[in-house]
Amino acid sequence: MRWFLFCYWYEPDAPSDPVGLVRLWTLARQLAERGDSVTVLPPRYRSSLLQRGFLIAPIPLLPWSVLRPVSYAVLSCIVGLVRASRSKPDVVYYRWMDSPHPLLFARLVGAQCVCEVNGEPVPDWSETDRTFKRRLKHWLASFALSRCDRVVVLTDGLRDLVVRRYRVATERVAVLPSGTDTGLFVPQDAAACRRRIGLSPDRDYIGFVGSFYRYQGLQCLLDAMAIIRRTIPSVHLLLIGDGEAAQELKQQADRLELNPCITWAGRIPYLEVPTWIGAMTLCVAPFRGDRGETSPVKIFDYLACGRPVIASAIPSVSAAFVQEAGVALVPPDDPAALAQAVLVLLNDPDRQARMAVQGRRFVEQGFSWTHLTNRLREWLATEQAPRHHAHSRIL
Repeated sequence: MRWFLFCYWYEPDAPSDPVGLVRLWTLARQLAERGDSVTVLPPRYRSSLLQRGFLIAPIPLLPWSVLRPVSYAVLSCIVGLVRASRSKPDVVYYRWMDSPHPLLFARLVGAQCVCEVNGEPVPDWSETDRTFKRRLKHWLASFALSRCDRVVVLTDGLRDLVVRRYRVATERVAVLPSGTDTGLFVPQDAAACRRRIGLSPDRDYIGFVGSFYRYQGLQCLLDAMAIIRRTIPSVHLLLIGDGEAAQELKQQADRLELNPCITWAGRIPYLEVPTWIGAMTLCVAPFRGDRGETSPVKIFDYLACGRPVIASAIPSVSAAFVQEAGVALVPPDDPAALAQAVLVLLNDPDRQARMAVQGRRFVEQGFSWTHLTNRLREWLATEQAPRHHAHSRIL
C-alpha cells in the first residue's frame, strides 16, 4: 500500500515536536516497517523524529505567519503532484487542519482520502475565534469531512459529533484512540531518572507533560499544589511543556508562593520525555470541565512508563479509562478534590505499585502504536460497509 501523509505544524525552532506531529511520524514509521511505501509532506523545520524508512518531502513556507497555512496548502499539493507522477498513492491520510486541500489532492490523483479528527473541528472551548472565523471553519469542516472516503476519530463522542454536525455517513467513521510507543515509554527506576536530569532522588514529584493551554486545567493544578504543600511541604511539581498560558501560570505560582517547589522544564526533545516521566511519583491530567472530546496521548505515555495517573473525569476520559487502568478520576475544576486524590496516593505506596502494573498492562493490551496501526490497515483494506451498517470501532 502506498501512503501520502499531509501534516501542518510550524514551529521551526522548537526543541520538541507537537504531539499531533509525533502521532503522524509514528504512523509513518509503523507503516514503513510493514513494507508500505510512505511519503510525508511536512513543513520544512527541524524535527527530533526524522527517521529513515520513509520519504520526507519538506514543504518550504512563506515567512509571514498569516500566509504560512495557505502556502503550505498550495505548495504541498504541488510537491505531492510531482511525487504522485512517479508513484501514485493508494491512500492520502491527514489530520484535520482547517483546510480541505488533502481531499482535493486525493481526488486529483484518484486515491482514497482518510481524515483523522483528533478534536472538535470548531471547539466550544475556543476563546479566540470570532464569529466569522468559526463559521468559515465549520463550513470547511462540513465540506471536507462529508466528502472524505473514511474518517478516523479518537473517541465515541467525536464519532457522534462528526456524524451529527458534519453529515458524515456513519459507515465511513471508525474510532481509533490515541496510543503510545511501548518500546520507548517503559517503566524505569525513579531515582535513576531523577539523578539523570539533576533532581533530588529522595522527594516525591507530581508531574505534567503537555501544552500549556487553558483547557489543560493547570490553574486548578497550581491551586491544588498549594493545598498539598500544607500537608507535604517537600513535594515538588514538574511541568514539562509551554504554551499560551505559561506567563499567567507563572504569575499564579508566584502569588501562591509555589515557584520554589516547581520545575518549569519548558519544551524538551521528545526522546527525553520518558526519562522525565520516569522521575515522577505520579502524573496528572487535570483537564477543565469544558475541555471537550479528547483521547490524551499524555495519559497513555504516563501509563506505559508505569506511573499512576490522576485525571479529570470529563466524559471522554471517563469512558476511555475504566477500572484497573491505572487511572484515578477526580471531578474537573475542583482543586480540593485533586489535592485530596494526590495526598491519598502519595501516602499509599502499595496502591501506587498496583496502579503502575495495571496501567502498563492496559496499554500493552490494546493501545500500543503497533496494535493501532495494524487495526487501521485492516480497516482500510476492507470494502466500504453498506450505508445502513452501524459505525466501525477500531480497538
